Amino acid sequence: MPLRNLAHLPLLAILFVSFNTLSAQYVIDEYYQQGELKYEDHIYKAGIRTPRFHPITNEMGMPIIKFGGSEQLVLTFDDLYADYMNLSYTFVHCNADWTPSGLMPQEYLGNRQDAYIQNYEYSLNTFFSYTNYALTIPNEQMSFKKSGNYVLIVYANDDRKDLVLTRRFMIYEDKVQAGGIVKRATMVEYMNQRQEIDFFVSHGTYPIPNPFEDLKVHLMQNQRWDNAITNLKPQFIQNQKFLYNYDRENTFDGNSEYRFFDLKNLRSLSQNVSRVQQDSVFTAFLTTDKPRTIERYAVWPDINGQFVVRRLDATSSTTEADYVYVDFMLEAPAPFESGDVYVFGKLSDWKLLREFKMKYDYTRNAYKARIPLKQGYYNFMYATLDKSQSKADLSEVEGTHWETENTYQILVYHREVGQRYDRLVGFAELTSEDLY
Repeated sequence: MPLRNLAHLPLLAILFVSFNTLSAQYVIDEYYQQGELKYEDHIYKAGIRTPRFHPITNEMGMPIIKFGGSEQLVLTFDDLYADYMNLSYTFVHCNADWTPSGLMPQEYLGNRQDAYIQNYEYSLNTFFSYTNYALTIPNEQMSFKKSGNYVLIVYANDDRKDLVLTRRFMIYEDKVQAGGIVKRATMVEYMNQRQEIDFFVSHGTYPIPNPFEDLKVHLMQNQRWDNAITNLKPQFIQNQKFLYNYDRENTFDGNSEYRFFDLKNLRSLSQNVSRVQQDSVFTAFLTTDKPRTIERYAVWPDINGQFVVRRLDATSSTTEADYVYVDFMLEAPAPFESGDVYVFGKLSDWKLLREFKMKYDYTRNAYKARIPLKQGYYNFMYATLDKSQSKADLSEVEGTHWETENTYQILVYHREVGQRYDRLVGFAELTSEDLY
């Protein structure tokens, strides 16, 4: 019984569906819940799946565009429950810390303050029926007057409290230039596990009289907000350059290369997929994984935790790619003492979501999870919950190595004296492919 057939049931009635119907225990996560607006990537309605938000020319790119430029961002997502929803969208301007700024909507939005999502298509020849929605911004109806952080809010039925999803994005100005290198960590205790990002911000003729108070710099690894290093201050000032050459404050776990699986073609097996079963829906059984904690660094190409939607024999993967129940299995002689294990990556919005939480099977000595995902190519890792910091810990299952290929993003925010918002005045991206 595909998920679309549950649409008529009350929410409480579909919290648990028997193994005989979906071949899995499908849990509606607390992630999908109505309630308070969150200024982060979040889904509020059950049935909303596979949100993608990226530059129109780069589907794995970070959702950031240049102020006043011609580039656009595209949002797509599926609704597995409704034939059609009347959806609208608006925006909230945020400070560097993702709290709402002091600006009124008319100060940062041009033309209108909200509009309807007009582009939608129904799925074609799929076991799971869904409606795909698409939105491109900026557009003729909605434009932006300020740089900085924004949250895109999608809501239903002309009611801003009837939330559907939110997505973060950024608009930057080229007021300053940032650059730097990724290197093996300097400190001895970090050398084998961590990468260090030494970088500079050059402001030229753009005035920043008090960089220690007015400038905020964020570092991100692989576009992740969950482990971002925020509010870095210059260590040194050299002419028109601010130098950030710390030994500890600007380091990240290198982690390992991401695990992957390929579901672009369900008629033949691809790497890391051991079996595909077709009943009323497709179920893909991945090769059983093992922890990599004590393994040496192994190199293989990855897409740094991202995923792409693809169906090889489709004219349009957007509406012809099917949903597949994906079976994950991780060997473990006993449950981890540190806590729960999750499937983690862009596929989980870089969050430890209940739907992606694995259960320990004592008869198999392994953690298991079954998750519905749209056809495509996926990167992922297994994460545990670091309860001391309430965030994902990848090192316990995956290990961490200084040699791993990662990308790093530098975001430079500036608030002038008397200004009521943080401008995003610079953006740069670095890679560890050429480690120093």
